[in-house]
Amino acid sequence: MNYLAHLHLADHTHTSPLGNLLGDFVKGPLPGDLPPELRLGIRLHRAIDVFTDRHPEHRAAVATLPPPWRRYGPILVDMLYDHWLSRHWTRFEPGGLSPFLAKHYQGLLTSRHPLPPPLRRMAEQQWLGSYMEWDGIARALDGIGLRLRRPLPLGDGARQLAAVSREHMEQGFLRFYPTLMGFAREEAERLKREEAG
Repeated sequence: MNYLAHLHLADHTHTSPLGNLLGDFVKGPLPGDLPPELRLGIRLHRAIDVFTDRHPEHRAAVATLPPPWRRYGPILVDMLYDHWLSRHWTRFEPGGLSPFLAKHYQGLLTSRHPLPPPLRRMAEQQWLGSYMEWDGIARALDGIGLRLRRPLPLGDGARQLAAVSREHMEQGFLRFYPTLMGFAREEAERLKREEAG
């Protein structure tokens, strides 16, 4: 999953939004001086990513991508899932997407914890609202593609996706995301008990 889904699942599980986003930036063993709420969020992020990557719907979506994009399938599908989450927001969240994003941008920018530069840019430039449009996702993927070891126009993977493949993947997302929400809720409770233990 990508930024929007991790923020939504942080809200859904009453865990740290920043911690859930930091899962993309903190690698390896967690530092001992990490605040408990960030530790919990990072651990939840990691569990969500593993659950997602192993889920049959996600694997089927990756398999839908033609070469050479299948190699980057997990990145592409995670971003496309953020697109469909934004498009179907009211299925999963009673409030509107814009107020949700405004609240989280403000929370990140006023955090007492330092933000990795990509997270600061995301909040300052308010990237996530653009995910509602297919071209917004393609531009975001192009930005990711520039940071790969061998830069490439990763957005072309979305631009070249046939309409029938998009529809198939979208329906898969709509089946998958409620399952992910349930997993995240249960895993967050398990991690809270473990951290308190």
